[in-house]
Amino acid sequence: MRLLTVDSSVFVSAARTSEVGNAESTAFLTWVRNERPRLFLPTLIMAEVATALSRTGSEPGLAHEYAMAVGQLPNTVLVALDEGLARESAALGAQHRLRGADAVYLASAALFAAELITLDREQLERGAGIVQTLSPAGFLATVT
Repeated sequence: MRLLTVDSSVFVSAARTSEVGNAESTAFLTWVRNERPRLFLPTLIMAEVATALSRTGSEPGLAHEYAMAVGQLPNTVLVALDEGLARESAALGAQHRLRGADAVYLASAALFAAELITLDREQLERGAGIVQTLSPAGFLATVT
């Protein structure tokens, strides 16, 4: 079974047809729905998805509902941003010059030896020395 951590950029892109990477994110999430890999998502994902969608024009109630659904995907472990994960995120973020939230996703993936799926170029490049990092399209190329 594949172990995955999925960055909020993938969920936001799939939710908005105007977003860069919409088609690949939608195809990836279709694969997730069908294959049910083990997902390790930091609890931060719900806030990131809801706020990103509402700030870019989605109706706030729908943005919140979508974000809550992300946290309820089958085979999902929500990884609490506790002190240990915060410390690891800080260390990885400083070492690899990542934004705070990006470091949380990387630390979550590292904690479970999961692959990190993201549309964020910095995460893809800078996280690659820690865990396998792939775009949704890059991941799909490994399973077809």
